[in-house]
Amino acid sequence: MNEHNQKYLHIKYSKNTPNTVELHINGESHTLGNLIAEKILSDPRCTFSAYKVNHPLDEEVDLKVSAQKDTPVLTLIKDNLKSLEDDIESLIAQAKEERKTER
Repeated sequence: MNEHNQKYLHIKYSKNTPNTVELHINGESHTLGNLIAEKILSDPRCTFSAYKVNHPLDEEVDLKVSAQKDTPVLTLIKDNLKSLEDDIESLIAQAKEERKTER
């Protein structure tokens, strides 16, 4: 929970579009929204991925994701979030290794 006692992530299935979810992320901005949307969009199982920030002063991101009918949309999201986590861990390890060689 964030400082205003709101959930960090709220997931809602779309009533109008099959295999689609809308994620509402509190306490974040364009940086995380763009990173997640682009990562998911690069997955061939994704049929749509986009985010928006309703107001520049709001720290809230809305992300909408659709997947092919044979892929559960939450599986698509989880797989790509795990891949992002792995990428970031690899970058951290490389930075630590680079720091060791600079000494």
